[in-house]
Amino acid sequence: MDPAHNPSPLDRLQRIEGVLQQHEAMMTAAAAEARGAAETQGQSLAALAAQLQQLAAQLAQLPSSAGIASSSEASPSAPAPVTASSLPSDAPEPRVGTPERYDGDRETCSPFLTNCSLLFALQPRTFATEPAKVVFVINHLTGRARLWGTAEWERRSRACASFDLFAAELRKVFGFENSGSDSARGLMGLKQGERTVADYSIDFRTRASHSGWNSAALRDAFLHGLADYIKDELVSHDTSLTLDGVIDLAVRINLRVQTRRREKRQGGIQHTRPPRSRGGAAAANSTPLGQQFEDPEPMQLGRTSLSLEERERRRKSNLCLYCGAAGHYISGCPAKARAHQ
Repeated sequence: MDPAHNPSPLDRLQRIEGVLQQHEAMMTAAAAEARGAAETQGQSLAALAAQLQQLAAQLAQLPSSAGIASSSEASPSAPAPVTASSLPSDAPEPRVGTPERYDGDRETCSPFLTNCSLLFALQPRTFATEPAKVVFVINHLTGRARLWGTAEWERRSRACASFDLFAAELRKVFGFENSGSDSARGLMGLKQGERTVADYSIDFRTRASHSGWNSAALRDAFLHGLADYIKDELVSHDTSLTLDGVIDLAVRINLRVQTRRREKRQGGIQHTRPPRSRGGAAAANSTPLGQQFEDPEPMQLGRTSLSLEERERRRKSNLCLYCGAAGHYISGCPAKARAHQ
């Protein structure tokens, strides 16, 4: 290497000094620019503060503000319910199960649309637009309902413009409007049948919600549709209750009857009837609770023996073996007590 081309230490120092001077100039310019931006931002903040003060002064001069404040202090209202739209924007949306697919059954049309509307209310960011809601509903249709919904979407029907319009059209095609007369006819023909009282009451409440009847009429209709064995048990109870009270009473009676039937199927409680004569053998006889240790046939004066068919009927219906009435057994029969006086 030629030594003549090698820079001397002085040249190197001069180059370094030049670079440092350039950096210093750049930093000075950047600092000046930053100071200018800060001054501009400060002026903007001052202007915003002045505007806020002006707005506050204008709001303070409004005549309605004093009335609103006084009314709120005099009668504090309940806090507004928290909805999904009132939650912070960064809060996660609640996870809700999607509704079951709708196949066009008219009984489940309204529940399906209600479940969809609940989902949309709880997840407003996911379903921020009306087309998104309509697409979700169509995607959860199946069978003939899906064929109809797909056709409506493909032909750009007006019903696809919003969820409310689509829901109204879906109800018109597959659902039905519960008029008062239709619900009334359904209630009058509704029977418990072989169902439990609890199942019957669910069906009854569903239909009663659209009937427009008052509480007394609904109570009488519910009692009319009960099975005969429940009606027999209700004879000894007060049925001048509200609809909820009558339903609760009937459900409890039904549970007692079911428990008693299970006991009978399992064999019940075996009791031995005392001998009729000194030499006679005691015969084993199974009797219902409340009639044990009693003669199953009324042998009092003035009464004849029950036939086997009548005795079996009274046992199955939980009727008194003495007088045949419901609500008590032979051990507490008032007619028997009067006969022994």
